[in-house]
Amino acid sequence: MSVGLTGPVVVGVDGSPAATTALRWAADEAALRGLPLRIVHVSEDPGPRLGDGVAEAAISSAGHTVTEHAMTEVRAMRPDITLTSEVLRDDPAHGLIRESEAAALVVVGSRGHGGFHDLMLGSTSLQVSMHARCPVAVVRPPAAPDRAGVGAVGRIVVGVDGSPQSGDALAFAFDEADRRGCGITAVHAWLGPITTGAAGMPFVYDIDTLRAQEESVLETAVAGWHDRYPHIDLQRITMESSAAAALTEQSMGALLVVVGCRGLGGFTGLLLGSVSQALIHHAGCPVIVAHRRGEAKK
Repeated sequence: MSVGLTGPVVVGVDGSPAATTALRWAADEAALRGLPLRIVHVSEDPGPRLGDGVAEAAISSAGHTVTEHAMTEVRAMRPDITLTSEVLRDDPAHGLIRESEAAALVVVGSRGHGGFHDLMLGSTSLQVSMHARCPVAVVRPPAAPDRAGVGAVGRIVVGVDGSPQSGDALAFAFDEADRRGCGITAVHAWLGPITTGAAGMPFVYDIDTLRAQEESVLETAVAGWHDRYPHIDLQRITMESSAAAALTEQSMGALLVVVGCRGLGGFTGLLLGSVSQALIHHAGCPVIVAHRRGEAKK
């Protein structure tokens, strides 16, 4: 995966508090990467209307108001970055996916309203996460004070399962850690067999052997990246746990949690089921879904 992507950082805005948080995070990320920031508001087409287009004009005006306020805020906090904005008439998910074709990163808030209603709770979040042509950042609020110190504080957390997609996540995580000057916590979660053997008797397995095998999966996955970035502090965590629980726990107080768009083992169906929902709803930091440039998921 080539992580030195060109193109702007694209952020979806709708005027909601969550979108404003995402906007600020995206501006910082654009400055960190030395990239321009593109602010986008997507409004769904209102469909046929009686009259002379008053409703359509009102929707367009509202969208421009949102983007103008966003531009003003970014100029005040990051006057050094190049800014553009656009109001699009499209399905919100489709609009962001199209934007991802030329973007280095697409950033969205964890909730929204208007054009981004229920962005992280329904079909829009799944479509953008699955079909984007570049990495996607879902900006979560920080962990609650009583939870902020239980995870990989001040580090980047990355989910590893040995699949090519988790390799993409590792590539993104190491590149970001190098850019930010922070450490990485690589997490491999696994669950022991729960099937039964002959005559319904419990399936017996050697827990030490299984644990060693799972540790080898993690070690093999990170070996090449650690050789490439020997100056980065790398912590390896292998645990018998669900992927959702392991990554959510480690995200508390972390800078980022990075996952691949699909995976194996504990990360199967990452963006289709419980793991993605757990991270999107409960992570204590922004969530990055790593995609290779141009490889939309069918």
